[in-house]
Amino acid sequence: MKNSVIFLLITFFSSSVFANDPKLSWDRAVVFAPQSTDLLKITDIKSDKPLPVVIYLHGCTGIVDWHDFDWGKTLSGAGYIVIMPDSMAREGRIANCDSAQKKGGAFPQAHEYRQQEITYALDQIKQAPWADKNRIFLVGHSEGGTAVAISTHTEPRANVILAWTCTFRWEPQLDGIKSPKNIPILAVAASSDEWRVGKPTYGKCIDRAEGRSVQQVNLNGSAHATTKYPESKPAVLDFLKQYQ
Repeated sequence: MKNSVIFLLITFFSSSVFANDPKLSWDRAVVFAPQSTDLLKITDIKSDKPLPVVIYLHGCTGIVDWHDFDWGKTLSGAGYIVIMPDSMAREGRIANCDSAQKKGGAFPQAHEYRQQEITYALDQIKQAPWADKNRIFLVGHSEGGTAVAISTHTEPRANVILAWTCTFRWEPQLDGIKSPKNIPILAVAASSDEWRVGKPTYGKCIDRAEGRSVQQVNLNGSAHATTKYPESKPAVLDFLKQYQ
């Protein structure tokens, strides 16, 4: 009897920690809002009317100020509340990649974590008075782009995949696009991305559409960071504007 009680307590405690764990990514999120030049927290968000919301998912090394903040400022400048959940804020989380070697796999749980974080963020946004629940968008870079591609969430109005190819020949669970077929997608990636060329992740999202509406922007270069290309930002803003 005593062992059974201990087992139940451990199970309950573990489940509770696991269930609350994605909250850390939300609580530590970086936020950009229209008409504000400051980096905000979730509790700082205020608006006298519901605004469209972008959930922006960072890459495998975490939120990068010179790249991800650039996207945050660009999107908030166009009228979106931009929320960047911080996956690295979660207990035990480490980077899933080696930037020097241009390869991943150090923390394979990362992909499950990112889906939990999307779910938690969506649940919070749907309760927020400042959010237009009919205009929620997912935008993800690299590992975050993979998360967008394999997300089965039905709430987003449109999805943007940055620096990911929707292709992983060795990992069926990460290969292709899993999102509902009614959600339009924009994919923006360098045609010679240094993280992809000659690897099982080389390809194009548009070739994995399988009946989905997928637009592809092929960037002429090898840089992984999409902000390095002048055509990236206008393409994303024009795409999202179609679904406002």
